[in-house]
Amino acid sequence: MNTHKFKFIFLLVLALGTPFYSCKDYLDVNVDPNQSTISRVDLQLSSSQLMTAIGIGQRIYPQLSILAQYQTGGPGVSLGDPDQHKWASSEGNEVFTQLYRSNTNLNYIIQNSTETNYIAVAKVLRAYNFQVCADLFGDLPYSEALKGDIADGSILHPKYDSAKDVIYPGIENDLREAIDLIERAGVVTPGADDLIYHGDMEKWNKFAHSLLLKVYLRQGASGQAKAAQLYSSDDQFILTNDEAAFIQFYDAAGQRNPQWNAAKSTALGNYYVATNTSTDYLTATGDPRIDAFYDRTADNTHFGLNPGGIQEAPPTQKFSRPAGALAATGGLIFGPSNPVFLMSAWEGNLLLAEAAARGWITTDANALYNAAVQASFEYLGLDATEADTYLAAEGAYDAANAIKSIALQKWVCMNNLQPVESWIEARRFDSTGTPIFFSPGGIFHEPAHNALPAGTFPSILPYPENEESLNQSFPGQHGLTAKVFWDN
Repeated sequence: MNTHKFKFIFLLVLALGTPFYSCKDYLDVNVDPNQSTISRVDLQLSSSQLMTAIGIGQRIYPQLSILAQYQTGGPGVSLGDPDQHKWASSEGNEVFTQLYRSNTNLNYIIQNSTETNYIAVAKVLRAYNFQVCADLFGDLPYSEALKGDIADGSILHPKYDSAKDVIYPGIENDLREAIDLIERAGVVTPGADDLIYHGDMEKWNKFAHSLLLKVYLRQGASGQAKAAQLYSSDDQFILTNDEAAFIQFYDAAGQRNPQWNAAKSTALGNYYVATNTSTDYLTATGDPRIDAFYDRTADNTHFGLNPGGIQEAPPTQKFSRPAGALAATGGLIFGPSNPVFLMSAWEGNLLLAEAAARGWITTDANALYNAAVQASFEYLGLDATEADTYLAAEGAYDAANAIKSIALQKWVCMNNLQPVESWIEARRFDSTGTPIFFSPGGIFHEPAHNALPAGTFPSILPYPENEESLNQSFPGQHGLTAKVFWDN
C-alpha cells in the first residue's frame, strides 16, 4: 500500500473533523479489517482492541471468576468442571487465539504505519496481550510468533520461548519503546478508532508506565532497580477512574459486553452464585461493596456457597448472585453495557502501593492504598464517606502486613470486574510463607469436589488445544500445578 497516500488521506479526514465514524461504528464486532487487501490502520486498531476485550472478557472471564473464588456454580445445573479444578485444554483456546489475533493486527500497524502514536499504542497493547498469555500459560511462542506471512519467513510452527528470559524482556522493550514514542509527541493521533482512550496519548503514557511497573514487580528482585529508575512521581501512572484502560460496550446489537452475550445465550446468568469465600470476607470486614458486587437473596441477606458445593447445599437454600445476573437489563457485574477492564484505577494505585511497601520507590503506600479503595467505591457508585468509614475500620491499611493488605484489597476491588488479573495476582502474592489465598491459612476454601490432590489449587492453565494439535513445535502439555516463573 502507498503509505504516503494513506497519510495524506488520513490527515485530510482529520482536517475535516473526522465526521465519518463514531466510537460505536468502530465497536461493530462484525467488521473484519482482514478481508481487504489494503487494510486500514484505524480498523486494525479497533479490531485488535475488540479481540483483546473478547479474549479476556468472554469465556475465560466467568471461569477465572470461579478460580478467584468470586462465584461458583449454583442450583439447577450439574457441577461444572472449573468448580472441581478440572480444566480441558480446549478452555484456553479463546483467550489464546483472540490475543494472538489481536497481536497480528497490532503487528500490521507497527510494520505499516508511519505515525508514531499509532505505533506506540500498538506496542502497548501487544505488550499487554503477551503478558496476559504468559501469566496464564507460562512459556509461549514469541520470537517466532505472528510470522506466518512469506515476508516474515512463513513460520507456521513457532517455537516456545521462556516467559522469564525472552517474553518478559520483550514486553519490557515494547513498553519502553512505546513510552519513548509517545513522549516524542507525534502529529497524528487515533480518534474514534481507539476504543480505549480515543487518542488521548497522555493516558496511553500512564497505561504504559503502569504496565511496565507491573512487569518489574512480577520480575521480583531483578525488577527493583528498574522500577526505581522508572518512577519519578505518582502522576506517571493510572490513578483515577477516568484514566483507567477499558473498552466500553453498549446495549445495542453487535456492541454488547461479551460476557453478557455469553451469559444470555447460555443462561450462565442463572448459573452462578456468590461464594462464601467472598461474602464471608466482605461481611467480616464490614465492606459495603458487598451490595454492589452481589444481589441479595429473597430474604434480603447475603449468603454464599462453598466453592463447588451445590450438591451438598439444602435444596431450598437461596444464594446471593453476582449483581444483575437475574435482571433483564443486567447490573454492575452482569450487564450489556459493562466495560472490559485492561487496567483499573484501583490496580494502578495498588501497584504503586506495593512498590512503595517493598521499598522500591519513595511514595506513600498508605495513601495509595486508600486512593485505590476510594476509586473502587466511586466506580461502584458508593458514597465517599462510606469509603472513609471502611478505611477507618476493618478496611484500614496494615503497615505491619503491608503486602497482605495490598493483596487482599486488590482481590476485593477486582471482584468479578477483573477476574483474569485477580487470579494471576492471587497466585503471585500467595505462598506457604505468606498464606493469603490458596496456602493453608489463606482465605480460599478448597472446593467440595477437588479433582486435584487435597489442599491443591490450579497454578497455571493448560496449553490451548489448538496448540497441541496444530503447532508442530508444541513442547508437550503441562499439568495444572505447574508454575509461571514468578509464582512463589
